[in-house]
Amino acid sequence: MTFPVWILFVSIPCCLCSNSWNKRLLINDQTALHETIQKLQTELQQLKSEVTQLKQQRAPVATPLSSYTRWGRHSCPAGSTLIYRGFAGGHSYNETGSGVNFLCLPDDPLWGIHKDGYNSYSGWILGAEYEGGYFFESGIRDSDVPCAVCLTPHSTSIVIPARNACYDGWHLEYTGYLMSNAHRHPGESEYICVDAHPDVIPNSSSNTNGAVLYMVESICQSLPCPPYVAGRELTCAVCSK
Repeated sequence: MTFPVWILFVSIPCCLCSNSWNKRLLINDQTALHETIQKLQTELQQLKSEVTQLKQQRAPVATPLSSYTRWGRHSCPAGSTLIYRGFAGGHSYNETGSGVNFLCLPDDPLWGIHKDGYNSYSGWILGAEYEGGYFFESGIRDSDVPCAVCLTPHSTSIVIPARNACYDGWHLEYTGYLMSNAHRHPGESEYICVDAHPDVIPNSSSNTNGAVLYMVESICQSLPCPPYVAGRELTCAVCSK
């Protein structure tokens, strides 16, 4: 005897499963995307920081520089660079006008608009001679004075009078003697530090005067003695730091 078999098919709406699954996938994708963006942003910041550090490491550091005049020499000391060399110049020892400072005149002058010929109402500048440099080598008297303008890799340079050495922490550029016009002369001048081992301008030994240089002595009038000594010639040092 045969019995009929009934098979019941239950239909579940697939759209419900599909929507739920799609939502789950969408949430997971958004979370992963957000995490990826955060990771990339972090890496970008790290790269920017590394680039900045590299630029700072490679950026040239500006070297502090200063200049000074080396009176009495054609060249600069070791460690300094020559800017130019020339001739020491100033105003006449027996005149009261013109400037009072010594200048290092370059040996390659350039000219602008000019009218040759002396003018009684112009400033004058003459070459400078050694006069009272009796501590220097023989044969230097009446010779003209060379000079050099030097560039040092230090940020500051100073002249220290009455010392032939620098203070602690300072670099000695050169040492010498303090010189100026003689105190009996009507012309004024500044004090300059002339190198202790001076050069001369070749073929300049004739006594033409002009601007002149004498040793400077300490005088015990308002100047404390000691530590200074009456009539003693003063040294000097050019120092940089």
